[in-house]
Amino acid sequence: MNIDAILNERFTSLELTLAINKRQNEYGLINSMGVFNEVGIKDRQVKIETRSQTLQIIPTSEIGTPAPAADDPDVRDVRILPTFRHAKMHKLLAEELQGVRMFGSDDENEYVDIKVLEMLDKIQREHRQTKEFLRWGALKGDVYDADGSRLLFNTYDVMGETQKTIEYDLDDADAVDAIQDGNDELLDYMEDEALGEIVTGVILLCSPGFIQKMQHNKAFREAYKYHAEAAGEVNPNRQSLRRPFEFKDAMFLRHRGSCTFKKRDGTIVKHVFIPDGEAIAVPLGTNETFETYFGPGEFMDTVNTIGQELYVKPEQMKLDMGIELHSFSYALNLVSKPRLVVKVKVKAV
Repeated sequence: MNIDAILNERFTSLELTLAINKRQNEYGLINSMGVFNEVGIKDRQVKIETRSQTLQIIPTSEIGTPAPAADDPDVRDVRILPTFRHAKMHKLLAEELQGVRMFGSDDENEYVDIKVLEMLDKIQREHRQTKEFLRWGALKGDVYDADGSRLLFNTYDVMGETQKTIEYDLDDADAVDAIQDGNDELLDYMEDEALGEIVTGVILLCSPGFIQKMQHNKAFREAYKYHAEAAGEVNPNRQSLRRPFEFKDAMFLRHRGSCTFKKRDGTIVKHVFIPDGEAIAVPLGTNETFETYFGPGEFMDTVNTIGQELYVKPEQMKLDMGIELHSFSYALNLVSKPRLVVKVKVKAV
């Protein structure tokens, strides 16, 4: 089998990059929601410019007098943030292909094609999962590297904002309507802090523990006591709350997602996206709050080009022992208005 011919004629770096970016996505929750806009850029640094506008009502003045000058000019602030390189190498050894052909075929290269596509699938899934992990970190504030110990950045620190926390009094049996009170505080806060951003709704991404507290809340269950649900609706008195549902002008979605990373010593690090007993409130319909920037590759053929989500470079192994597929991503997942992402907790009794 001529591996060199396969590399040169069948799997160039351009063809592999195009192939992997066209394959069907295996989304996580945040990826599938489409909350983050994805933008390719020509540099591996991202320039974020913010401008604070102060709007004031204008007092009356006498005819013929000069117009009063504005007291407070707009305040501009520029931040420069890096994209982060995520790279991994996978091997396809010649030994794995030895003596194997597609059923009913004399073409030895057909089986190579299948194995390369299987490897591209795995590469894509790992990079998509990495993007999902980083986006959850951006939502919560702390964006960590895969091992969970090295902090890459904190979205609130880099954007100069403060995280808002709202507590729902779900455990208080005497509370008249804890969810209504919590939703009112949350929605009022979103309206006040949008400051020019579009917000068409709010979704609470809830841990199983938070949903359980809701389902056990007396006022919540009473609200559905005589409710005849339409097709597709959920009723906590009859069903579990595993499907998304709307209540008191907010959407609730139960999610127990996680991902893992294996350290060099074999230790498995598990990252749970939503801490148990908590929820993350995210605005919907925004234009500028959630952004993913893709920088260009570090290769001669990507100089001064717009960045893509993922690059794949093939390389022939020493002594023709196989093929190495090197995958690269240069991304920054950023919440540019992190004040609009609210931590929701159950109030301690």
